[in-house]
Amino acid sequence: MNWRSTLFQSCVDKEMGRLVIDALDEFVDRERYLLQVDASERSMAHRLAIYLERRLAGWDVDCEYNRDGHMPKEVHLESDDDMAHGSHVFPDIIVHHRGSGENLLVTEIKKSNSSVADQLDLRKLEAYGRELGYRHRLFVRLQVGEESGVSTAFFIT
Repeated sequence: MNWRSTLFQSCVDKEMGRLVIDALDEFVDRERYLLQVDASERSMAHRLAIYLERRLAGWDVDCEYNRDGHMPKEVHLESDDDMAHGSHVFPDIIVHHRGSGENLLVTEIKKSNSSVADQLDLRKLEAYGRELGYRHRLFVRLQVGEESGVSTAFFIT
């Protein structure tokens, strides 16, 4: 099964699934250079956010947005060091209405050559839904280098 099928099957809102697939396809088509030269994850997140924003009129699309209202964005990741206050987090991309508590989509991106396990991003995505009310939570692994593209993409339910 390819990443498009996996993503589409994992999404409960098929319109959101199609929108994200279209944004990822456009990102890969137009930004392949970033993937081939292994640019920073932040630069890739920024460009993907642009393609999402084009498809989500009326929503704010931000990269590494760290606010929950006026307070720093925090989630509990079930580790000893964050149980009392939570860990400050900076989601790669969020789609929301700033200052309203209306949170549509949160995305965590991982490059194929990252030495950090996917599990941390998956735990963060679960916490974003549980604690911050994101309706859709998306994980994307981007293949960098010569074989550039999307290698994995799915929604956390």
